[in-house]
Amino acid sequence: MEISLTALQAHKMQLTPHMRQSMEILHMSSLDLQELVKRQASENPFIELKYTKESRRVSASNNDWWLNADHSASLTLESVLLEQLACLYLDSTLKILCKWIIGNLDSKGYLLYTKEEISAIQGSSLEHVSQAVQIIQSLEPYGVGASNLAECLLLQLQQMNAIEPLTLSLVQEDLHDIAKGKLEQLAVKYRTELSRIQAAIEQIKSLNPKPGAMYSREQPQYVTPDLKLKLVGGRYTVFLENAALPGITLSDSYLQLMEQRASQDAYRFLKQQWQAARGLMDSIERRKVTLLQTACLMFELQADFCAKGTASIRPMTMKQVADALQVHESTVSRTVSRKYIQTPWGMFELKYFFSSSMKQADGTSVSSFYMKEEIRLAIAGENRDRPFSDQQLTELLNSKGLNISRRTVAKYREQMHLPPAAERRSNV
Repeated sequence: MEISLTALQAHKMQLTPHMRQSMEILHMSSLDLQELVKRQASENPFIELKYTKESRRVSASNNDWWLNADHSASLTLESVLLEQLACLYLDSTLKILCKWIIGNLDSKGYLLYTKEEISAIQGSSLEHVSQAVQIIQSLEPYGVGASNLAECLLLQLQQMNAIEPLTLSLVQEDLHDIAKGKLEQLAVKYRTELSRIQAAIEQIKSLNPKPGAMYSREQPQYVTPDLKLKLVGGRYTVFLENAALPGITLSDSYLQLMEQRASQDAYRFLKQQWQAARGLMDSIERRKVTLLQTACLMFELQADFCAKGTASIRPMTMKQVADALQVHESTVSRTVSRKYIQTPWGMFELKYFFSSSMKQADGTSVSSFYMKEEIRLAIAGENRDRPFSDQQLTELLNSKGLNISRRTVAKYREQMHLPPAAERRSNV
């Protein structure tokens, strides 16, 4: 048997420092970029900053916030989870997805989006998203990454030894009755003594319904819009809003000094600083172009939102935008992260506009935003003496041609923090 060795040449693109800097700057918020520019200006003699009246006003507002802020060192839920995640051996794609989900947990540690919505927003398979959520749910504090209260408590119970099946059943099926104090009915239901029900409830009460709340919230950031959506000549148009960022120019005096070549060492130093300044300016310009191109396409696709508001947001994924722009999805993800747009309907983070779609009977699709708005409006207009049950809400939406299940109605209602019918009923 003859064994031969074949050398394979792998072609792999290496990121240059300039490319890496461009990617980092694209991902930055306007405030992070402002701080970077100020820091570079203090270190690089070629960089000169020019402030407009508006940028001075924004800078002063930021300084006021800084003086009034509490800067005591404290842990956040995100930092605690990311530290644990860094210790796990995961492939890069899965780790990036986990980081995105961690960054989109609410203050209690719950998922802000359903797995289906995360799949649509990130362009990942549902199986991949489920795997990422399972990883996050294995981290401490136990209970984070849950989609609702019952799942949060079950995740904590699973970490305990010798858990009574009765306790698990009560969490899975009877939290509503426990909240209403229907202990005798529960004892009858499970054909057990009242003392066992009480003991199980005591164990449930020892759990933390808000595992993320034990950590501090990040200090509120002063948000300025990166973009503005305006109606110009009967058409909605996206404009860059650069008020928070000072203009950058290159120092003429240091350019002249470099050209004089007084000494070789001085020339090498000045040339290095000049190249760094040019690289920073180029990266910022690339960020502007990419941000504007991405936003323009997004709001061409979201023309109904421009005219009518959030209830008319269309289903849209990052993959859809990336394909249209002929870029990688990760580029779109970096572009929309922590970027804000001022619209006639308020200020929104760009990633807010990515949502899953639901197929209707007539073949058209509507976004989850639209479904949630229909549920919210139905509840707002209901008779408080006889509020709609989730089943009645489902039938109401179905009668409008909206194809949605009772389970999805309940899920969306909970995500909007709207209580069930029994708790919405008027006590008068």
